[in-house]
Amino acid sequence: MIRHTAQRDYPAATGKPRRLRAGYSLIEALVSVAIIAMVMTAAAVAMQTMYRVDRQLKDNIAYGQVMPRLSLQLRTDVHAATDVSLLIGPNGADGLSLTLAASDEVVEYHSEARRIVRTWRRDGKELGREVYYLGKTATFRWQTTSVPAPMVELEIVRVRGKIDSADSRQVDRVVAAIGIRVPRKKEGVADASNE
Repeated sequence: MIRHTAQRDYPAATGKPRRLRAGYSLIEALVSVAIIAMVMTAAAVAMQTMYRVDRQLKDNIAYGQVMPRLSLQLRTDVHAATDVSLLIGPNGADGLSLTLAASDEVVEYHSEARRIVRTWRRDGKELGREVYYLGKTATFRWQTTSVPAPMVELEIVRVRGKIDSADSRQVDRVVAAIGIRVPRKKEGVADASNE
């Protein structure tokens, strides 16, 4: 930056000497500060948008990996179940309890904060636990039906944008028939275990 020293200038019209100014005026400094503030604001908005998009992308990738595992495991458990009941929490239906036919195991699915936790027990002792994280905006609804066939339905609703509209909502349903892998006794055939 070059600073001018005070020099005398004689304009032709007035004939009086005029001093050249040294440095910058207050208006020039304010304009510079305003331009820098606008550039910084635009950069901050761009960074915030980038982080939000990155977070949504990570949530979508995680959901895309977790959802197939959850639906396969839930269908497998429901198909092997002999008894199904809804677990009632403080906000209504909070989960699902399944009694499996192959063993005396009880498998429970609980809806917790933004995730579903699967626990399996035998004789009251917890044997294992799995956690399926489905994103910050996920809500769950469990339902059982008996007509026309016994079924279990899990509905997962995720909001993808800021506006809660039909376009911003993603709804996934996992529906499974109860007990289709449970061996049934045929009428008129003697059970081999009774002989």
